[in-house]
Amino acid sequence: MKKRDIVDRFVLVLNAFALIILSITYMAGIISPEKLWPLAFAAMGYPIALVLTILFVGYWLLRRKWYLFLNIAFLLLKWNLVSATLQFNSKDDSAAEGIKVMTYNVRLFDYYNWSQNKNTRHWIYDFLFKQQPNILCFQEFYHDNTGYFPTIDTLLEVNSLKHMHVENYTDKLNKKQLWGMATLSSYPIVNKGKIEFEGTYGNLCLFTDLKINEDTVRVYNLHLQSIRIGSEGYAVLDEIMDKQELKDVVGGKNIIKQMIDGFQKRAQQAELVKSHMANCSFPMILCGDFNDVPTSYAYQTLAAGLEDSFSESGSGIGNTFVKVPFFRIDNILFSDDFVASNHTVHPYELSDHLAVTTILNKKD
Repeated sequence: MKKRDIVDRFVLVLNAFALIILSITYMAGIISPEKLWPLAFAAMGYPIALVLTILFVGYWLLRRKWYLFLNIAFLLLKWNLVSATLQFNSKDDSAAEGIKVMTYNVRLFDYYNWSQNKNTRHWIYDFLFKQQPNILCFQEFYHDNTGYFPTIDTLLEVNSLKHMHVENYTDKLNKKQLWGMATLSSYPIVNKGKIEFEGTYGNLCLFTDLKINEDTVRVYNLHLQSIRIGSEGYAVLDEIMDKQELKDVVGGKNIIKQMIDGFQKRAQQAELVKSHMANCSFPMILCGDFNDVPTSYAYQTLAAGLEDSFSESGSGIGNTFVKVPFFRIDNILFSDDFVASNHTVHPYELSDHLAVTTILNKKD
């Protein structure tokens, strides 16, 4: 047997293994983690399986083997996942006009001074003023009615965002303080409400109906279940990301338990929101912190029948979570009444999430 044939057989075995992993990641978006939670972990490995499959396409192309078409077939089978993971769109300067939408988890405007810089809140204000969004969806919003840490008055000065829908995460919170979510708009609000999630105290979904020209457009502002791993958990996560030896075995186990709980709750919450959306007859925009990657069951449930601004006009991998640099968990989705341009992930680490904007225009 020729040496080249031996190499081909070895590569073929590796290729088969990669395609099995790829198939498992496909299943993660279809089967709820409430039924089979290990798939949720597999979903996070999709980018690796994708890159490997692309490399195998290149290898078999050079070798002129039919296995090339097998790999291409696997990629085409779930092309929506490819487009939700990697994009090469260029910026369209001609599409500057339209509805500028922003989603931003502001981490309470650094209320607890996590950044160890007291200027962070003001830098967030400056950034928002420069961006001039027409629709602004905040997660982890905070406002103090006592005057100690006011945010609303300043935010209402951002562009013409004179209309605001704010909700506390739970009715049990102190009325002097707003801990929750906010949707700001330069368009009048004609109706509003919220979708509450059972068994959680820091996650919610707002729906806000806006009058945009002659149309009523519903904006969903979503914050799916957080992992809540705490400072000790983040220390363990930092060890992993820095490729250090994992010394805190108990901490590692706790992270896994919290992640499983988060996967399952996000699945429930996504199904609840999707059920609510099914009864909406208006054009829709869905913004928010999904706390899950595009290959996840939660994302796939919510994105069904909707377009993704990253897939239409993004570039690169679109990562939005500072702690895990390759995670895209903040999204702007919309019904096919719109077309998106200039999807942008802004590289300012003023929170543990990066702000995301896009420009939407109504289809002719």
